[in-house]
Amino acid sequence: MKALKSLILIVVLVVLAAVIIFGGTDTRLRLTYIILGIGFLTFLGSSLYSIVSNAKQNVKGLVGGGGLIAMIVLFYFIAPRNDVPVSQFEKTGTSLSWDPIIGAGLYSIYALLAIFVVSFIVLSIRNSLK
Repeated sequence: MKALKSLILIVVLVVLAAVIIFGGTDTRLRLTYIILGIGFLTFLGSSLYSIVSNAKQNVKGLVGGGGLIAMIVLFYFIAPRNDVPVSQFEKTGTSLSWDPIIGAGLYSIYALLAIFVVSFIVLSIRNSLK
């Protein structure tokens, strides 16, 4: 049974590689979105299972996840609207309603990067003082 699973995984990876190598740009993008969606749903499923099975041990993770969601919602509401010319949206075929969502995503990435850099510096200083 284990050998069959390994063989199926190898066949799937070879087919995906062939599509990526020989497929068109649209096919590659769609395949990337599908794989990203499957990965995201798998991550959510395993996270929810872990949270339900070990609720008392995951309080810090729940608080952190809640803080992350609150940060994204806050950035959605403070993101500027109409800061990008309408012509840019017309070129890409996106709606103007995506402007605050894009802004919230960018602000979230910047904030997470800043948190990472500050955490890295603080932990480096703390470890060097020990």
